[in-house]
Amino acid sequence: MVKSFDAIFSLGSSCQVASQLRRSGLRTAAGPFDWFNFASTPGFCQVLESRFERFMLLPNLEVYSHSVNCHYVRDKASNCLSFHDFKYDPKLPPLFDYPEFRDRLERRIERFNRCLSSVQDVLLIRTVKHTEDAFRIFETIENSYSNPHLRYLFVLHSSDPDTAEIDSGHPRIRIVRMPAGSTWEGDAEAWKKVLAPYSIRS
Repeated sequence: MVKSFDAIFSLGSSCQVASQLRRSGLRTAAGPFDWFNFASTPGFCQVLESRFERFMLLPNLEVYSHSVNCHYVRDKASNCLSFHDFKYDPKLPPLFDYPEFRDRLERRIERFNRCLSSVQDVLLIRTVKHTEDAFRIFETIENSYSNPHLRYLFVLHSSDPDTAEIDSGHPRIRIVRMPAGSTWEGDAEAWKKVLAPYSIRS
């Protein structure tokens, strides 16, 4: 049976979730966590509890390396990492494009907060290392936002080649173990199978 949602958001913890949502045609709007690497569960929960109050503010950003195209940036307040947002140009100072980034992030935060404070059907998806992380994030969101129709999909990566459901004991939480895959995008076939029960309302 296919469950339809008004909105589906990636909660990270990396770019993998947003990439697979896009591949499956389920990413119709950008969310604030789509392209960050945000593995710290305590830092992630703190950002949610504060409704992004100090998230990725310029004084807290530390440039620690770069690729050919982008600076690698750490938010010292939350331990969130950005690999794609800030262009690297040796002729320009680091973070010269922060105002553009901030405007884009604020739009995504506003969209996210609005949906989680509405009565829309919303699906939230995050990769986690442990089931304890899943329940901590669930409790944080439930205590921070008022939407009673939120559903959650938490994915644990495994060396096991098979995909398996893990009983969460909660009707709105689905936990799935899936193979990790060989690239940053994960196992495309496993993701296709896991996302098959979902659709997005037009």
